[in-house]
Amino acid sequence: MKKNTAILIGFIAFQINIKAQSSYKSFTTKTPLAAVINMSDKDEDFDPKLMLLKAANPLPATTYNLNKQMLDAKHFESIQNYNGKSLNTLNKTAVPQPVQLKGFKANITQGTPNDNDIAVSNAGIICSVVNTNMNILNDTGKVLSSRTLSSIAKGITNLNRTYDPRIIYDPEADRFILVFMQGSTSKDTRIIVGFSQTNDPALNWNFYTIRGNLFGDSSWSDYPIISISNHELFLTVNRLKDNTYWKNGFIESFIWQMDKDNGYKGDTLNQKVYYDIKYNNKPIWSICPAKGGSKLYGPAMQFFSVRPDQLWNDTVFVHEITNTLNSGKAELKLRVAKADNHYGLQPNAFQPNGKKLQTNDARVLSAMYENGIFYMVGNSVDARYNAAGFYLITINNYWSNDSLNAKLQIISSDTMDYGYPSIAYCGEGLGDNSAMITCSHVSPRTFPGNSLVYVDRNLNPSTPAIMKLGESNILLIGDTLERWGDYSGIQRKYNDLGKVFYNRSFGYNNDNRTWIGISKNTDAKLGNEDINRLKNQQLSDVSVYPIPAKEYVNIDFTNEEKKVLNFILIDMQGKETLLLTERAKAGLNRFVFNALNLNNGYYQLVIKDGETLLHSKKIMVAH
Repeated sequence: MKKNTAILIGFIAFQINIKAQSSYKSFTTKTPLAAVINMSDKDEDFDPKLMLLKAANPLPATTYNLNKQMLDAKHFESIQNYNGKSLNTLNKTAVPQPVQLKGFKANITQGTPNDNDIAVSNAGIICSVVNTNMNILNDTGKVLSSRTLSSIAKGITNLNRTYDPRIIYDPEADRFILVFMQGSTSKDTRIIVGFSQTNDPALNWNFYTIRGNLFGDSSWSDYPIISISNHELFLTVNRLKDNTYWKNGFIESFIWQMDKDNGYKGDTLNQKVYYDIKYNNKPIWSICPAKGGSKLYGPAMQFFSVRPDQLWNDTVFVHEITNTLNSGKAELKLRVAKADNHYGLQPNAFQPNGKKLQTNDARVLSAMYENGIFYMVGNSVDARYNAAGFYLITINNYWSNDSLNAKLQIISSDTMDYGYPSIAYCGEGLGDNSAMITCSHVSPRTFPGNSLVYVDRNLNPSTPAIMKLGESNILLIGDTLERWGDYSGIQRKYNDLGKVFYNRSFGYNNDNRTWIGISKNTDAKLGNEDINRLKNQQLSDVSVYPIPAKEYVNIDFTNEEKKVLNFILIDMQGKETLLLTERAKAGLNRFVFNALNLNNGYYQLVIKDGETLLHSKKIMVAH
């Protein structure tokens, strides 16, 4: 193991941005490589953990806790009313349920909750993480290597209070990125970020330690969420007060923008940090970046958040970092959408032993982008029968200058509680909006297990299908309220059409255990002539030059068949300009337009055949 002890935190530039209703601040910084760690090394590690079994004092009478108690009472009453009815009698759909191809038990954790996440390479290597360790497996479930998070942290910081791991696979670089937290006080809070040096996660990784207390005060960082674009890693965390919990100690949310190529090479890690993110002068709570569906996108990155502690709300915050860190022109922009339905703080979930599982709040837990549509999921009450379920929100007009169209669907049941959803794309590209959502389930008659929802190409969700039945209650803390979440993992296998891998917890010997499942989109149209016809309608070999454009923009593309094309330019404020409507012949074509009158910045060029989107390309103008 190579270890560098030097620490460098360099504040290069501060920036303050204030616009109508929204504001933020930012600065740039650098972090040197902290250590190179081989994941197959066997360091002595006892994986020690201290866990509270029973609180000495009752929960304080905060608004959140009082609302939860009220919701739990209503939920319990509804359970009695629906006692004995068949599963999902109020939520049947015509969309076929997904089927599990394979499943197997995986990580064993010390403590609660599991905090599952998963990444799978094109070669079929799985990285499955929980709150205490990472298992590296093949797709048959054989463990190839295993490493505790505390042993990694000790090799970097000599501290071992580790938790909240996130893992992601980069299909372009064929590498993995691991993020986890270390420390839960202002004195020891760190964000650990690791980049695999190769496509074998059992070999060397480059690790960096980022301060979780950026301002030297009494605060610490918690609950990371990550995503990647073509060139960058994005990380969000919540900043909390010392000696408090997320329920009553929230201060603000941070966004980190990092050059992932620095990390793969082991170079100093360039970053930009966005903080003091507010709307109407109030901090926005828990911000979730969107992952690419079928591939990585960029240079911009979108993020989503809601009002997670509200009993009833329809607000959706849409954030965007507009450019790369290296461009020097990255800004954070905010738009606000109103959904056509409401989400809200959900009741806790009931186990067969009468004890409850925590459902936390309604924050956005997972988000993705494909075909011009943003998808996001999170816990929510279903007010029809006071049940714990989850929402699916889709926005299909982000690139227009219209008011954002946010459609919200609640997925729930009268006899089963659901929670902690995570979403991944499972379609075939243009014309196919299919996705899979993994979630946890439990009821007074069903042990904690996990289910899967299929969202069809027209954005209609199926009834949840059970993928793994629980084998026992979760009984670790001893109080009436056990931990259930706080999140789960799911990923599309990029080179295997329609296949997804997911991991999450289930009850096993009164403990949490990890289940890894593999499912595939069974849509009869997947890969057939209809989809192939749509693919043939797309434009291929698309190239834009020069980059950046100063005078003229050139777009070369191959057209499979003669058709009338609409060329539309959209600026970063969403204003659309129809540049040309012209018949393009089959073969190699070139479209050219004058950029001299355009302001510097990024634009979106959209090419349509009537209302059918054929291609969308970002264009940079710099005079």
